[in-house]
Amino acid sequence: MASIASALPIYDIVHWAHAVGAKVLVDACQSVPHMAVDVQRLDADFLVASSHKLFFLLHFRWGEMISDVFLDHSTFAEPPSRFEAGTPAIGEAIGLGAAIDYLSAIGMQKIHDYEVDLANYLYESLRSVPGVHVYGPAPSQTVFRAALCSFNVENIHPTDIATFLDQQHGVAIRSGHHCAQPLHRHLGVSASARASLHFYNTKEDVDAFIHALVDTINFFSSFK
Repeated sequence: MASIASALPIYDIVHWAHAVGAKVLVDACQSVPHMAVDVQRLDADFLVASSHKLFFLLHFRWGEMISDVFLDHSTFAEPPSRFEAGTPAIGEAIGLGAAIDYLSAIGMQKIHDYEVDLANYLYESLRSVPGVHVYGPAPSQTVFRAALCSFNVENIHPTDIATFLDQQHGVAIRSGHHCAQPLHRHLGVSASARASLHFYNTKEDVDAFIHALVDTINFFSSFK
């Protein structure tokens, strides 16, 4: 699942890669909290996910280990930061198990089905706002969007959008490259804003976000 809400055909990708003898590492950080992932059926060689998207604690260190990410290489921080991934988190591992049990008790398919409807509502609501460009595919019978929207507003920096929403409306979104620098280079932008949802959100939350976003756009547009 990508930061532009598109779901990749990962089962096919793994099959195609194995057909030519390649190993596959699947980054499932965006997927595991939102849908059931059958690792046996997927048959990937490696699969990674993160507890911070599973309603649990942030890890001790993250982006400080690496500087820039490209499709064919990465540049790392100077020592000692590049070698310090953090202290083994025994308590956090136990807590992660509890978070997984919590989601499993609700039901991952139930969460996924609810979020598909909510994601479509967010997408259509954002597209109705003048000057907003939403990245990623449109939802359809064969294409579902994840419960997030990465977007930009014409002539307004995404960090300004996120900061104003937070300070003036109490609405928390993310701005930046979302740990996806190659994707943003492909899109031709340095950053984007991203609104993310989960099963605890409602359409009323989306409406409140859109109302706050329109007010934010009007505020910055008044300076032109």
